[in-house]
Amino acid sequence: MKTTSRAPLRDQGRVLLVTDDRASTVYSAALESENFLVAGVVGGMAALVALRRTRPHVLIVHTNLRGIGADKLTRMLVRAPHNIPFILVGAESTTTERRTAALASGAFDYFQIPAEQSLLVERTKQLVELKQTLDSLRAEADLDYLTELANRRRFCSALGQEVERWRRYNLPCALLLADLDHLKLINDRYGHTAGDIAIRHVANALKEFSRDNDTAARLGGEEFALLLAGTDDERALAAAERLREAVAGERLEEIGTVTISLGVASCPVHATSERALYAASDAALYRAKGAGRNCSIVAAAINRAQK
Repeated sequence: MKTTSRAPLRDQGRVLLVTDDRASTVYSAALESENFLVAGVVGGMAALVALRRTRPHVLIVHTNLRGIGADKLTRMLVRAPHNIPFILVGAESTTTERRTAALASGAFDYFQIPAEQSLLVERTKQLVELKQTLDSLRAEADLDYLTELANRRRFCSALGQEVERWRRYNLPCALLLADLDHLKLINDRYGHTAGDIAIRHVANALKEFSRDNDTAARLGGEEFALLLAGTDDERALAAAERLREAVAGERLEEIGTVTISLGVASCPVHATSERALYAASDAALYRAKGAGRNCSIVAAAINRAQK
C-alpha cells in the first residue's frame, strides 16, 4: 500500500487507511489530491501500532480486514483515549441498515467504495476539520496562560501515561521538579512584572531542553516540572544540571541572575507509581532548597518490590 513521503505542511490533515484491499490506492490518491497526508497499513493490529506514530486526524477502516477484524478494531477504537473519528468503507452497497449499524458501532459513517468515493472525501474533510478544532481547543485548555507550558492538569495526565508505559513496556521515565529560587524577593524588590519575566525565563529554558515526547509544565507559582520519557536516573540528573546551568547562565535585565532548585526521581529506581514518583521528586526538591538552593538533588532509591 502506498504511503506518502511528502513533508507535512502546517495544519495538514492526516488520514490513516486501514485495509487489506489493494483498490485502496484509488481513494488514497483521491484523498492526497485534496492535500491530505495519507498513510496506509494492512490489518487492524498494524493500525493500533501506527496510531501513535502517525497521529491521524481520521481513520478510514475497510470492513473486510483479516486478523483483527473491523468489528473488533472499532470496539477498541471507541474505548481508546485518543478519540480519533473513523469511517467504515466496503464493497457492500450502502443501505439504511448498514449505515445505522456503522453509526451504532461508533463510526461516523459508512460508504461503498469506489462508488461513493467523492462522498468519502467530503466526509473526511469535515471530520479532519472537526478534529483539528477540538485538538486546538484541548491544547489551549491544557496550557499555562503565562508561559505556554503544559498546566497541572496536562502534566498529571502525562505522568500517569508515562508510568503506565513503564508497567506495560518496561520503559523508564524520570521527573524533575523545579522551584524558581526566591521569587517572593524578586516580586518585592522589582515588582510582579519582573517576577513574570523570571518565570518565563525558566519556562523558556524548559522548552529548550525538552524533547517532543517530554512534558514541560508549570504547576503553579514558581513550581515547574519536566517529565522525561524513556530516561533513567543518571540521564535525568544530567538533564537537571544542564537546565539549572542554563537558567543561571543568563543575566536578566534589571533583575540579574535567577536560579532554580531541582529534585530528581525516576521510575522504577525511585518509585513505581505516579503518586510515589511525584512524592520522591518533591522530597528531593525540598532537600535541594534546604541545601542552599541552586542545586539538583536525586531522590533515595527504593526497594524494587516496594509499590
